[in-house]
Amino acid sequence: MTRSMIALALAFAMAACSDNSAGVSAAPSGKPVEGMGGATVADFKTDTNMLDLMAHVIDYNAWAVWTAQGWIIDAGGIHELFPTTDAGWDAAESAAFTLAETSNLLLLPGRPRDEERYWVDYAHQLYDASKKAQAMALARDKQGFFDAGGEIYQACVACHNRYVAGNMPGPRATLPEPPNRMPPPNQ
Repeated sequence: MTRSMIALALAFAMAACSDNSAGVSAAPSGKPVEGMGGATVADFKTDTNMLDLMAHVIDYNAWAVWTAQGWIIDAGGIHELFPTTDAGWDAAESAAFTLAETSNLLLLPGRPRDEERYWVDYAHQLYDASKKAQAMALARDKQGFFDAGGEIYQACVACHNRYVAGNMPGPRATLPEPPNRMPPPNQ
């Protein structure tokens, strides 16, 4: 009886160490996506809703770019919002880089809003503007970084006008307020 118990315990231990017990499937489900190794369309996990994706990923990084650029003109003169330290520029560059890469999340299966190419074009516009902002932050080019931030804004507003405001005539869609959890600029 004890030999049976030991054999059973060893069988359970070996099963616990196998790849399948770690959550790795033995065979892919569906057809692999070209250029993505063994990944299939079914392997994409896109259960995050669009509002959460926008608020926690896309808007968050867009605001990290926008709050690190520009000028405030008041009675005290002109005050720059651009980073003043390498760490601040690195953070701005990282936010722009993250925003560029997250634009690809908009193209995952189930996310495009229609069969037309507008959604894809807006995602690509966001990617291109964000990569430009990344390059300008890396170069510490204030005007270039500011201009790229404007292009990011244009991409966001164009997409929001079509998909949030419903492509209806009238006032332009407004972007959400910056999250209050953003670190202050120049850090």
